[in-house]
Amino acid sequence: ARDAGITIEQWRVLEEISTEHFIPSMFARSRDSSAAAVSKILRQLLDAGLVSAAIGRDDRRNRSYKLTAKGTRTLAELRAARQAAIEAIWTGFSRDELASFSAFASKLSERIERYSRGKNGRRAAAV
Repeated sequence: ARDAGITIEQWRVLEEISTEHFIPSMFARSRDSSAAAVSKILRQLLDAGLVSAAIGRDDRRNRSYKLTAKGTRTLAELRAARQAAIEAIWTGFSRDELASFSAFASKLSERIERYSRGKNGRRAAAV
């Protein structure tokens, strides 16, 4: 995201807007964020020319957001860079190494979840 001149949070909003089902308040809620924080990000994306806003058709109090041509290009570049990074990191591992890593990651995830739920006689630690 830094290479494209945007933050991770802005990238997340761009990704969500690209789905054409973007509702700022629902996005804020799903990210455990405030509506004001999402509004700030939207203003930044509007100022950068990455998204456009239009008054809602059904409810004029709402805005609908769309990627601009610049926003579409930026998102495509970010996705391509992400894919290149994934390939550079993961290519070269054998099938057995990946299977072993996957098994370890699953076990680790289960232990973390069990611990956070307070199993094994221990209370979950506040994070």
